[in-house]
Amino acid sequence: MTQRTGKIDPRAEGFTLVEILVVVIILGIAASVVVPQMLDAGTLSIQAASRMIIADILFAQNEAIGRQATRKVVFDVPNNAYRLTDGNDVTLTVNWKSGNYSVDFDTDNRFAGVQLKAVDFEGGNSVTFDELGAPSSGGTVDLSASGTSYRVTVTPFTGRVTVAPYSGG
Repeated sequence: MTQRTGKIDPRAEGFTLVEILVVVIILGIAASVVVPQMLDAGTLSIQAASRMIIADILFAQNEAIGRQATRKVVFDVPNNAYRLTDGNDVTLTVNWKSGNYSVDFDTDNRFAGVQLKAVDFEGGNSVTFDELGAPSSGGTVDLSASGTSYRVTVTPFTGRVTVAPYSGG
C-alpha cells in the first residue's frame, strides 16, 4: 500500500481558479448579449399591454365594489384605446394618473406596436361591473403585436379575468 505524503504532483490535471473565473465571466458577457435579443420587443409590449388591461379591468371591478357604484371599461378599437368610466359614461379621473383614466396604445411608448384587434362583450365594446362586482357580461379582448396575439377573457357571472396566447387573430 502506498502512503500519501501530502505533496501535489505538478503533472496533475485540472483548472485553476483564474481559468474558471475567466470562463464564467465570458459566459456572463455572452448571456447578457444574447438573452435580450431572444426577447422580441413586440412580445414584451403585448405582454405588458395584456397585464395592463387585466389590472384595469380588476381595478374597475374593485372600484365598483368599494364605491358601491357602477364602473365600466369601454374599449375603442378604431382608436386603439380604452377608458374607465362611471355608470353615466363619464371617464374616471384619478390622482395617480394625473387626469382621466384612459390608455391609448398608439401614444404610450410602453405598448409600441400593440393593436386592439377585436372586442366582444356579447356584441358590445364594454364590460360593466355592478355594485357587487359582477360583470354585465363575459367577453374577450384580442390584442396583437409583431405577429403575436393574446386574448384577455372576462368570465360571465364571476368576472374572473384570464389571458392566453391566441392564434385566431
